[in-house]
Amino acid sequence: MRKILCTLMAFCGVLSAASAQQAPLPGFDLNLAVYPKDSHPFGVSVQGWGERSVQWIYAQPFAHNPFFDPTGADCAVGQSGPVWYLAPIASMAPGNFTRSCTIPRGKAILLAAMFVSDTYPCPDPSFQPPPGVSLYDFLVADSKTYIMMSKLNVTLDGWPIFNPSDYSYISENLLSIKGDPSLQSTFDPCITSSWQPAIMNGTYLLFRPLLPGSHTIVRKTTDTKGITNTFTYYLTIK
Repeated sequence: MRKILCTLMAFCGVLSAASAQQAPLPGFDLNLAVYPKDSHPFGVSVQGWGERSVQWIYAQPFAHNPFFDPTGADCAVGQSGPVWYLAPIASMAPGNFTRSCTIPRGKAILLAAMFVSDTYPCPDPSFQPPPGVSLYDFLVADSKTYIMMSKLNVTLDGWPIFNPSDYSYISENLLSIKGDPSLQSTFDPCITSSWQPAIMNGTYLLFRPLLPGSHTIVRKTTDTKGITNTFTYYLTIK
């Protein structure tokens, strides 16, 4: 079942001042800027924060949905809690895309390098699990048909995150999503405007809170057809 803009492919401790602005020391691992894959920051797994970010995107009306905002002006819409969701950029086209966002100090920052949200039911009557297959397994299998990323690079202030593709997650169970009706024609035709089952399949990097000031996160992907797509986030922490 193909959905509109359901995937971001071919279209995803505080750093010291020295590590943020100077060349790293030998053996320095910039991945210290990212919470470990299997950690539970603020009592929730990174996968759980990824799922919450998908619920957040679905809940915002199209007119001010940060996913569809071309500049970052709406980046604070619906934000709350210790983790700031860095809204993905709704573009599958090749090229460079930028956003600017001001983030309160002390917030961890979740980057969705790539994600698929697979919801059920859909208008297509054939979009059903076959006999003997659970809805969860059916949605997971369908979500994998969207994955087209062959290469991912992520940098923070010019320094690379090593092996960013390792930070990939698939929902362990069905989650519930309630999509705003304005997104039905623009994002996901399977939105019912009521709570419905879904799964998330994506790559999420949760950055530790950054020092006040200016920072830049760049996420660059190349798909299986060789198309390159770059998102640049200019962040002001204050």
